[in-house]
Amino acid sequence: MGSEANVDTQANALSKINMSKTNDKKVTKTIVTSPHIYKPVGPYSQAILADKTLYVSGVLGLDPQAQLVCGGAEGQARQALENLKNVLEAGGSSLEAVVKTTILLSNIDDFQLVNQIYAQYFTKDYPARATYQVAKLPLGAAVEIEAIALSGDLVVAEAGPCPCARI
Repeated sequence: MGSEANVDTQANALSKINMSKTNDKKVTKTIVTSPHIYKPVGPYSQAILADKTLYVSGVLGLDPQAQLVCGGAEGQARQALENLKNVLEAGGSSLEAVVKTTILLSNIDDFQLVNQIYAQYFTKDYPARATYQVAKLPLGAAVEIEAIALSGDLVVAEAGPCPCARI
């Protein structure tokens, strides 16, 4: 009987280990919506928070009524960045916590202008970024910006080579 009790104890211990491993694999997907910007213009979420990473869908230079703002690429870039800021805040993040942006332009000639406005919002510790000209954007927009950010208490490390890169 002693060995049967030992087998039961081992089985219970293994069951607890397997349950904790299963629980360790759980992740949370949270749909994030800001009430301060327009509703999505298609079947997508404004942002998704996956554990501590916030994925923000492309935002346009639309006002809360989903109308393009005046001022062409300049006005739309400014409004898109304000919209981005609102979605980030709704997801527990901020412009400072953005790690990657993608800017889509309907005309690459607007690059310098959009870059100047972008620099007013991202003033230091810049995120990684890519900018592309595309054939067309939704609703005839001139600018669309998407982002990936961290959510939670942000700690920014000093710039320089990654310590793990030493060979």
